[in-house]
Amino acid sequence: MLTTFVHRLRSLATSGKAPVVAAGIAGAALVLPLLAFVVVAATLPPAEELARQGLAVPTKVYARDGTTLLYEFAEEHREPVTYEELPKPLIEATISAEDKTFWTNPGIDVGAILRAAVSDLLGRHERPQGASTITQQLVKQRLVGNEVSLWRKIREAVMAVKVTAHYSKEEILELYMNQIYYGNQAYGVKAAARAYFGSEDLSRLTLAQTALLAGLPQSPSRLDPTKPENLERAKARRAYVLDQMLDNGAITKEERDTAATEPITVVPAALKDIHAPHFVFRVKERLAEILQSDADIPRGGYTIVTTLDWAKQQEAEKQVTQWVKELHAKDVWNAALVAIDPRTGEVVAYVGSVSYFDDDPKVQGQFDVAGLGYRQPGSAFKVFNYLTALKKGATPATVVVDARTSFGGYMPENADFQYHGPITMRQAIRESRNVPAVKFLQNYSGIEATIATARAMGVEADYEAANAGLALTLGAVPVRLIDMTSAYAVLANMGERTTTEIILEARDRDGRVIYHSEPRPQRVLTPEIAWLMNDILKDTTTVSPIFASWTSIGRPAALKTGTTDDLKDVYAVGYTPQLVTGVWMGNSDGTPMSSRDFFSAMGPGQLWRDYMKAVLENEPAENWARPAGIVSARVVAAPGAFGGYGSGLQPTSLSPFSTTEFFVNGTVPQRPDDWSQARCATAASPTSAPSPSPAGDVPAGVMVVKEAGPQAWRPYTQSWVKDAIAGRHDYGRFPWSKLLGTGEPCPSPSPSASPSPTTSPSPTTSPSPTTSRSPLPTPTGGRPTPAPTPTSTPVQTPTLPPPTPTPTPTPKPTKT
Repeated sequence: MLTTFVHRLRSLATSGKAPVVAAGIAGAALVLPLLAFVVVAATLPPAEELARQGLAVPTKVYARDGTTLLYEFAEEHREPVTYEELPKPLIEATISAEDKTFWTNPGIDVGAILRAAVSDLLGRHERPQGASTITQQLVKQRLVGNEVSLWRKIREAVMAVKVTAHYSKEEILELYMNQIYYGNQAYGVKAAARAYFGSEDLSRLTLAQTALLAGLPQSPSRLDPTKPENLERAKARRAYVLDQMLDNGAITKEERDTAATEPITVVPAALKDIHAPHFVFRVKERLAEILQSDADIPRGGYTIVTTLDWAKQQEAEKQVTQWVKELHAKDVWNAALVAIDPRTGEVVAYVGSVSYFDDDPKVQGQFDVAGLGYRQPGSAFKVFNYLTALKKGATPATVVVDARTSFGGYMPENADFQYHGPITMRQAIRESRNVPAVKFLQNYSGIEATIATARAMGVEADYEAANAGLALTLGAVPVRLIDMTSAYAVLANMGERTTTEIILEARDRDGRVIYHSEPRPQRVLTPEIAWLMNDILKDTTTVSPIFASWTSIGRPAALKTGTTDDLKDVYAVGYTPQLVTGVWMGNSDGTPMSSRDFFSAMGPGQLWRDYMKAVLENEPAENWARPAGIVSARVVAAPGAFGGYGSGLQPTSLSPFSTTEFFVNGTVPQRPDDWSQARCATAASPTSAPSPSPAGDVPAGVMVVKEAGPQAWRPYTQSWVKDAIAGRHDYGRFPWSKLLGTGEPCPSPSPSASPSPTTSPSPTTSPSPTTSRSPLPTPTGGRPTPAPTPTSTPVQTPTLPPPTPTPTPTPKPTKT
């Protein structure tokens, strides 16, 4: 029966028979008030729901210092306060503006409700109205809703009485001042103080500011003082609140007059500010993984302390901006940078594009190239090929011949179209030669094993769909910059991989820790192999009498760059024991950069250099400790900056030169050099090729170039040798007259006096009869057409093009 009565009462209240309802209510007011209260109360939730229904509190994302706010994910911008944190003037202003009888009323103002009900029922207003108490406003916001009807007003009043009976006035006021909307995206009084006055401390608000805030909830949009058209209305509302405070005895007339004349000065709200935006949105994704949902993030009130180092981030943004601007003339319009602590896997700097707010098609700033963009890394991918070769028994002294070679129809080119002959792994990596890289992949590493190495180090990509074949080593498979940076961190950390992390700690709204990062390193490379690659890659940042570097940072560091052959992507990933940084440059719409005098060492390589020098300036220089399993030995290898004519074997009395190289213990070459036949048989000159030897392959009196590899490579090797003897492919590295014979009979090679492994601490170069020059960095190789699977069928010696003249070195560009 009660249910039927309630439905009937609600139907009449919302129908056109409002006057009849009013008369009925007035007539029954003395007879059935208690019954009506009980009936309406039965339709309402328990009063306890007011506290159980949590406030929508933003999730705050901080840098690793825990104080630098990067962003708030907010459904409602709010920062809850306790009653004890509310200054007395703010309490008095709020009560004076909204509910003078707050401390004594039962949750409703009965006289005001009756007046409003009669006015509404007689149609004197378009909307039902009434002098709602603070408790009624709170109930409407949190439990009843904003339905425009008399039935809602009745339920609101009854619920306000229930709430007042259940909670203290202090609890109600605290809930109200945390709940109510103050405009300008601010919910709750503390968020409002920050939005309008930039204040984090409510006690520091002036009386005028306090009165202004207290008056805003009546009509937040119309009174918002940040809008010039609202200023006069805001002043009038502030004056009203001050008058009410004076009437209530909360302030003196002098205080009222002083506050009323204070200019309204607002601070532009910082609520929309976002720092490191691409990083922040990756943090949101990571938090969603932890929570297994993202639905609660904007209202859950989580506090997230990230791994981001604010100083390193600011430097990263500055360097990216400056270098992209510097390289506009080279058609470079976008860049990304990631920096990781290799010991913990923590991302300390993250720039997803040159500007998040730049919507130019070449930039597309909101797209995160660092974390979402798959781009070809060029020669930066070669590292995984060479690491795999080292794991399979190759050494830094293993030699292949850098000569134009067909791999079953696939013929990659070196980026500079030069070919440097017999070249060790160390030289091939330092010079970033493409043909040797493909030879190492085919003869030592293997495609599948190289992919496995890359994956183990953290580079996930769609290798199968790319179907790159032998072009895999040249960066044919698109990858993410953050993955490449993380993979190089394995080398920086001496072979141990720590999963990339961007959140240090996450707490819920009550301060309970729901996530804490715990680095768990896993070994994926032996320390010996990691150290060998570090030592090789250090060559690219080391300035020495033999070769120069544009990318020296004044301390031990390793670096590999990469350039795609269509010049759509340029890469640099480098590291010290403390920090690894990856850089990408290009254009987001795929527009190629200028091919004129531009390559990776010039762009991302120098950005990497400037960034690393800046952020490590106050850090002690560190180097990688040499493992006990590493030994050194002399091998026959060209001492110059370029490749040369060495065998990588133990030197003999006939060897024209030798160099110290490092090896994993047990892999030092045991065979004596049998390539060298210098200073014997027929003399020759650089301009006239000697007579062929009886074997018909090469003239007597010069180094015999041999190569371990498929038989199909041999014709290309011998073609290179003949051209080299004729004076081509020299590039100014060696004076041929000193390498060619003197006419004496060729003796049998004999091992040198000290071919055994040693433990010398660093490579040194033996005196050489050659001269060499320090070159500028050579462009790194890029992605050729994906290679078919090579066959073992011998191919004919190709007709090589005329020799490429030595290019004139381009002066090093200076950054302005």
